[in-house]
Parts: sequence; structure tokens; C-alpha cells
Amino acid sequence: MPLPFDATLKTIVAERPGDFAAVFGLPTSEPVCAVNVDLSTISAATDVALAYGEPIREIVDLNFQTGPDAGLPGRLHLYNAALHSRHDVAVRSILVLLRPKADAPNLTGSLAYGEGRCRVEFGYDVIRLWQQPVANYLHAGLAALPLATLCQMPTGQPLPVALREVVREIERRLGKEATHAEAIRLMTAAYILTGLRVKKNDLATIYRGVGLMTESTAYDEAIEEGLIRGRTEGRTEGRSEGELARSHRLLLRLGRRQFGVPDLSTEAELTSIRDLDHLERLADAILTANSWKELLSTP
Repeated sequence: MPLPFDATLKTIVAERPGDFAAVFGLPTSEPVCAVNVDLSTISAATDVALAYGEPIREIVDLNFQTGPDAGLPGRLHLYNAALHSRHDVAVRSILVLLRPKADAPNLTGSLAYGEGRCRVEFGYDVIRLWQQPVANYLHAGLAALPLATLCQMPTGQPLPVALREVVREIERRLGKEATHAEAIRLMTAAYILTGLRVKKNDLATIYRGVGLMTESTAYDEAIEEGLIRGRTEGRTEGRSEGELARSHRLLLRLGRRQFGVPDLSTEAELTSIRDLDHLERLADAILTANSWKELLSTP
């Protein structure tokens, strides 16, 4: 199931790939754009693929990972080969591990199998964010700032205290260098990513007083989370009508703020959804969707 950080990272990297050049070691001297990552002909889709040069000289395939996946090296190889097949250029694969939980002994940067003439060797880069100096990301392009919350923090401070200082620096830079809308979007991304690292109580403390968060739907969702996500214990097959109604009301309220007032057919389509798991996925998607239509297309 797609999670909030999935769409968040794909969006901020695809929209401003140049901001990640310094921290990911990407090319800086030629044009870059995001390319279509739907590899549906082989039932695969990568995270973000960046094409460098005009015409395209190289593709960098970026994959973000938050949890364990024993088959990850093979999947990276699949994406690499599929992109090469489609574009007929060199493809460089970069795996960005967002937290230690995603690490595994087989993530060595290389994959090899087969014998003799049938032997395959594939190499990829691995970036373990918790080992990356936070200063590198705080001084990178604006879109890379949210990833600073997952980097190595200074020693000698409790993690929430160190993260609060990082968030204040992110807020300072966004206030000086970003448009208001962009600042809200990137601070929301920082908030979502910080949630991968700390408990909810600490998350609220870290972002308390950050003015941009008062306009973030992510912050609203955290406050209202119990209406949709806090009822996992003791759920039975017979989901109550009251719980469905509360979920519908919350999504409509957040959606009006994000996309405007829905027409009658859109509201009817939303309220016809009777699956609370589906409504949870909509609650995640509302952070990054651009319209009611895009939100309701969430599977």
C-alpha cells in the first residue's frame, strides 16, 4: 500500500531534481528532467527516474526504502534493465535507505548470479541517510531539506532536541528562499519524514510553534488521526456506520481546504466508499494529491 512518504519523496525529487545533486552525487552540468517511471509492460514501477542531457545521455534511477525487502537488489536490477531497454542509455541506480529498519546484509551495492557466459553482475549505490551528515542536507537545494530530518544528528543531544533545531533551520531557509506555497509543501514533507523516526508525542513537540504547520493538511490529519487511523484495535467485520461517517466528514473537510468544494457527484462518490482501509489510503493520499479526481483514483 502506498504510504505518505512514498508520494512525498517522488513529488519533491521529480519537481526539483537539481536540489539533490550535491547530496546524491548527481550530474550538475547538463539539463535534467523526470521521465515516465511506469514500466507497466513488465508490471514494475520505480520511484523516480531522472534523465540527463538533451538528447538523454544517462538516467539516474532513485529508489527510497523504509522497510526490509529481501528481494530489493533484484528489483533494482529489474528497474535498471527496464529503463535501459526503454531508453537505450546508461542507467545508474541509487538506493536511499530512509531508516535503519530498511537495511539488510544483502544491500552491498552489488548483485551477481549465474555461471560462465550466463553470469550477471549489477552494481548500485546505497545511501544510508542516518549515516549522512545533517549539514550536507541543510545546505543543499530546498527540496532536499526534508531529508535532513533523517540524517545523522549531532551527538550529545536527545534526538527530539536535535531534530527541533534541524526543523528550525529548515523553517528559516524556507522562509527566506521559498514561495509560501512551496514552503508549506516542503515543511509538510519534513513533518511526514520525521514521523518515520520519532513517536507521535515527540513529533508534536518538535513542530510546535512552526508557523507553516498551521496551514498543512498533514498537521490536521495528525490532530484528527483517531477518527480514521486510531481504531485498529478491536475492529471487527461489522464496521460501524458512525465510524464511516466520521471518516467521510474528515476527508471532506480536509479535501475542501486542499482542492475546493466538491461537486455533488464527487461528494457522492466519496461517501459511497464503505471500506475503512480504502478511506485510510485516501487520508494518506490527500497530502500530495492535486485534485478531487486524483484523490478518488487512489486504489
